[in-house]
Amino acid sequence: MVVAHRADWREAPENSIAAIKKAIEKGVNMVEIDLALTKDNILILMHDQTIDRTTTGKGKPSDYTIAEIKSMYLRDGLGSPTEMKVPTLEEVLDITNGKVFINLDKAFHYFDIVYPLLKERKMFDQVLFKGTESYDEFNKKYGKIKNQIHYMPIIRLADGEGQKKINEYLKNYKVYGFEFPLGPDETHLIDFKEIQKKNVKIWVNSMWKSLSAGHNDDKTLENPNLYNWYSDHDVNIIQTDRPKELIEFLKTKNLYYFLQ
Repeated sequence: MVVAHRADWREAPENSIAAIKKAIEKGVNMVEIDLALTKDNILILMHDQTIDRTTTGKGKPSDYTIAEIKSMYLRDGLGSPTEMKVPTLEEVLDITNGKVFINLDKAFHYFDIVYPLLKERKMFDQVLFKGTESYDEFNKKYGKIKNQIHYMPIIRLADGEGQKKINEYLKNYKVYGFEFPLGPDETHLIDFKEIQKKNVKIWVNSMWKSLSAGHNDDKTLENPNLYNWYSDHDVNIIQTDRPKELIEFLKTKNLYYFLQ
């Protein structure tokens, strides 16, 4: 499965409706988007703690009402203003419904707002939540709704997390999969094959060297076969900044499939 990081931000502003539509056009399996809250409690798509880098405004999202946010414009990857506006989560859900799986990053910070939006649209099967909590912490916070949602624990191998945390989840909960930030090299790499045998997906990020054990997207521009590392190590979800190149490569190896 191919996950477009912040949607297809190389062709449109990150976390924009246009970037999401571009990702869908390319055939990605999932788009990852980031959430923030406005002054009047409306969820918008925004990665940073401020709007400075990605919009024509300044300050925190919580400094502004949604009407004020909508008066600003998104910037492209070069920092130039576009004519596009910051989307709300509701606008995005209406576009993605039935078309692509979405990973709502930072969503648990605003779960009381996110939950009714998904329930109203009957979209729990189309959304993935992730978090770094231990199983006990996750169960304490979300035990009442944990079986209604898709959830993926993040196992930070480079920070010393490993089999104990994995086993706690496998013993007590049907996870969608595990995300593994690997660090800059293979020092902390574990064997994913046994985990995958339990019908559990393995997610690794290819965006940067510090996440991918050095097997990052930019290196594949000169040598696409470097993406073989992921299938060779039993990874079946890749989050990428280059969805076009990754999908093209996977198709040549008969490894690409579309699954919501």
